[in-house]
Amino acid sequence: MIRAENLSFSYNQKEDVFKDVSFHVKRGEIMAVLGANGIGKTTMMRCMMRFLSLKTGEVFIDGINTKEMNNSQFWKNISYVPQAKNLVFGYTVLNMVVMGRSQHVKFGYTPSKEEYERAYELLEEIGLSHLAHRSCNSISGGQLQMVLIARALIKEPDILIMDEPESNLDMKNQLKVLEIMEKISRERNVTVIINTHYPEHALRYTDKTLILGRGSYVFDDSDKAITKENIYKYFNVNASIYDVEEDGQRYKGILPISYHEEHSLKSEMKTVV
Repeated sequence: MIRAENLSFSYNQKEDVFKDVSFHVKRGEIMAVLGANGIGKTTMMRCMMRFLSLKTGEVFIDGINTKEMNNSQFWKNISYVPQAKNLVFGYTVLNMVVMGRSQHVKFGYTPSKEEYERAYELLEEIGLSHLAHRSCNSISGGQLQMVLIARALIKEPDILIMDEPESNLDMKNQLKVLEIMEKISRERNVTVIINTHYPEHALRYTDKTLILGRGSYVFDDSDKAITKENIYKYFNVNASIYDVEEDGQRYKGILPISYHEEHSLKSEMKTVV
């Protein structure tokens, strides 16, 4: 579905934020993008969405180079879910969801009754129909994050790109957002790419994981990429990965034990050299 080959990016054309990164995600799979703060996760996703221009590399969707697509073709089947914490809207919840159709229509278009009905159905699906006529400014961050997901889904995308959707949410709302993400992928056969600060979420909910580092990266099945060795290498943290069983289901978790500043500084020095 999505294939990236040798992606590199630099703000000053000298020092690369990331270099020669390659990965592939099949239809219906979920991929996590992990890495330390400031390593370039959001930058790479912005490059994939053509908000920033790559220094080198190609991105393919269903085998077609995205450089050969105009904006309409590119965004036809892609939806983006930004972080709710950075956004303020005066629209009602229902109107916010309907606005997800805007890339299908011309400026000034009045949404149809059917589009409003579809928006309401999506709100019902995520359990927020009771907020349909509330202002987006009057609901919680977790509720707004799910409204933004509904707005992305009304376009019926094949690809959903999510920027830290569980950040700044309490534990319950984190789980709700992640379970909705998983349901979207499995039931709608949507490819999902999620930028996250939580390796444990990637381990539990995603199929593939890309971990970015300074001058290196790892890409593999999530349970193969997220190991105690890679957590140490890319996060400078000693951690233990454990299994628990609850109600007949097995879950993996990550217990951080200690961090190592000296390892981080040495890694950066070696990268510069």
